[in-house]
Amino acid sequence: MLSEYHRKKLLHHFRCLDADKSGFIGKEDAEVFASRFAQLRNAEPGSGIHKDLLSKWLYIWENFWSKADSDGDGKVSPEEFCQGIEKGVSNPDFNDPLIESLFDIVDLDGDDQISQEEHRLFFSVFDMDAETSAFVFSKLDINQDGILNKQEFVSAKRDFLTEKEPGAVGNWFWGSVD
Repeated sequence: MLSEYHRKKLLHHFRCLDADKSGFIGKEDAEVFASRFAQLRNAEPGSGIHKDLLSKWLYIWENFWSKADSDGDGKVSPEEFCQGIEKGVSNPDFNDPLIESLFDIVDLDGDDQISQEEHRLFFSVFDMDAETSAFVFSKLDINQDGILNKQEFVSAKRDFLTEKEPGAVGNWFWGSVD
């Protein structure tokens, strides 16, 4: 059973992923995010970079988001999203390889780390502001070296999905839930 805090956090996450603000997460949202990340790389629609990003986002849709579509209507409601996450993280062996895919998408220059600028751009793709990004980045940068390495990023995202109560650093992954 989701705690009130965990549910609030997941609903905030849902709103971040609803790119077209339809009230649902669908394949279209994955396509929007692929286009936005391609624009960050100055890649034209249909280019190799765009196709690669589209492939990664469609993989996330097909292997994560769409799994929560319990009524089979091709879109995920907020309730389905929360239930899907709850089901996934209730498995003691929960290990989401898609988190590493997200790291690779956010790492714009492919240097296996996320700079403050890359994080700011990541937040902009999800319609969150630079000030929020700077605050979140400072929380997630555990060793305070000015970059997020893959372990910091993956650990924070995993904590965000699994932690049921306030206090974990990863709870800040998508900004404040308040």
